[in-house]
Amino acid sequence: MKPFAASRFIARSTAVVMAIFAGAMSVSCEAVAAPLPEQPDSDIGYHSVAMAYVDLSTKPGIEISNQNGWTIATDVAAKTIWSFAPQGDPSYPTVVRRQVVQEAGAVVIKTRVLCEATKATCDAVVQQFEGLNAQASAQLKGRN
Repeated sequence: MKPFAASRFIARSTAVVMAIFAGAMSVSCEAVAAPLPEQPDSDIGYHSVAMAYVDLSTKPGIEISNQNGWTIATDVAAKTIWSFAPQGDPSYPTVVRRQVVQEAGAVVIKTRVLCEATKATCDAVVQQFEGLNAQASAQLKGRN
């Protein structure tokens, strides 16, 4: 693929994935069958969910919205969507960062989670978002 065509494809793919993410925010935190491997450190960029929320809610260029109770911070320039669990949700406090990137010529969704709830609840959040990512990827493939 030529560089200009590749950049148009990435821009179009990013727009499609971000639209799918925005419309798919209904996460339920049901228990999972088997625990996921423990991740000792989150490379999400913040030490706590509260720090992420304060920084993103005051950062220029970030659009804040609410979908199904979740606070969504959209950073179009960074091709990133941040999803914050609402108070009262079993997964609170949790933030999920999903970023659309290009790797080896393919558009992929990189997901990072910072969850301060119980391990079982955090595992359920990870699996729910993996499912949303799979749906987004399948829809993206269907449009190209």
